Amino acid sequence: CVKNVLAMVAMFTCTSICLGNTITLDSSNANATRERVVAANSTDPNGTSPFSLDPNNNTLIIKDGAEVGEASGARIDDGSNFGSMTDNKVIVNGGYFNDDSIFGARSFALRGVDVKGNTVEINAGNDIIGSVYGIGSVYGGWTRNGAASGNKVFIKNKVRIGEDVRGGCTAGGHGDAKNNEVTITDATVVEDISGGFVDGIGSAENNKVIINGGRIEGNVFGGYTRVNPRVNGNAENNNAENNEVTITGATVGRDVFGGVALFSASANAENNKVTIDGGRIESNVFGGVVRFNGRGNATGNIVTVAGTPEFGDKTILCGGIGANESSDAFTGNTLVIKETKAITVKGISNFENYEFYLSQDTKPEEPVLTAKDGGCSFSNVQLNLDLEADFLRRGGILRERWIGCDYTDPCPLKLSRTNITVCSKGVIDKRAKRTSIPILQGFDVTSKECKS
Repeated sequence: CVKNVLAMVAMFTCTSICLGNTITLDSSNANATRERVVAANSTDPNGTSPFSLDPNNNTLIIKDGAEVGEASGARIDDGSNFGSMTDNKVIVNGGYFNDDSIFGARSFALRGVDVKGNTVEINAGNDIIGSVYGIGSVYGGWTRNGAASGNKVFIKNKVRIGEDVRGGCTAGGHGDAKNNEVTITDATVVEDISGGFVDGIGSAENNKVIINGGRIEGNVFGGYTRVNPRVNGNAENNNAENNEVTITGATVGRDVFGGVALFSASANAENNKVTIDGGRIESNVFGGVVRFNGRGNATGNIVTVAGTPEFGDKTILCGGIGANESSDAFTGNTLVIKETKAITVKGISNFENYEFYLSQDTKPEEPVLTAKDGGCSFSNVQLNLDLEADFLRRGGILRERWIGCDYTDPCPLKLSRTNITVCSKGVIDKRAKRTSIPILQGFDVTSKECKS
């Protein structure tokens, strides 16, 4: 690789194999002020050297004293002919950013280029925090046409990101976004966060977003895929599946989604997970959403509420939203209320299963869950009771499944607006024939009386 220092640009421009370059920008670097900085920039304008110029294992380090616009660990320009961009990295420990974006790796190539295993780490710095604009968008890996997999973004220490954060992104062409991750720790993101993002033809699968403190002013998506019908036609199977969002002690200003699939001829949003453990969610929480599609289901999604979170006045907890009225947005969707108290939301919808993890200190006058609009009904309820140590086994959790009122003798549940009474066979009957557990308040639920 040959190092070229251009006006307002510092980069390695590769005309042979482009591997293992490192650039560090700080106050000691004579070229520390740059409009764009790239650790490795591959170009093959004639398209005669496929795969030989793949920029891999390059690192860009930015420290205090550097002033930077766009920053990339590796970049491929339009018209090039390559195969992949792998294991490139941007590490930000300081510096002043002019409201531009950071990419672990970025490809503009029309032909398919995969971005794999690239990383952005933003570890704060006074210049970042104090800048007028701060950092714009952050992408672990971005490709115009190709797959984005295994890319990661880590942001912490009160950094402010002015636009979106996406772990892996495919923009406009063909390619899946899989196994990408975003981790935010005590930082602020002004717009949306997506673990995996597809704007074109492809699925978003097995992506993760982890937020530990801080404030997110936009939406949070574990996996997101949308088709542009004018560009991509009647694309099918653009699924959002097996994505996860975990939010601990953070404030989110808009909606939280496990997986979203939009504008596809057919797509599913299934088996996604959202966990809210403390913090505050101002808007809604969805396990999976399929919208503006010809057909598609949102099933098997799990929403877990734990700790002591707060929700907005209009918050709905929703297992799934399907493409249309004939879609299945109910089967297998599960709401888990885990060792928490006094959870209040506006409403709850589209859950087939309900699981309650309850501790010994739960009191009848302290409802675990309140739905102000009511209107919910139960089909499957599983209670996980933290009982006396000698009840089942020391330190154990009793796990017993009750299914509606399918049992004829005894009826498994007696539900009212303030409590739920558990009656069952077997080991429970040996210790306590009835255990009054406060679960619900504000639900319009009826059931047969439990027998003595």
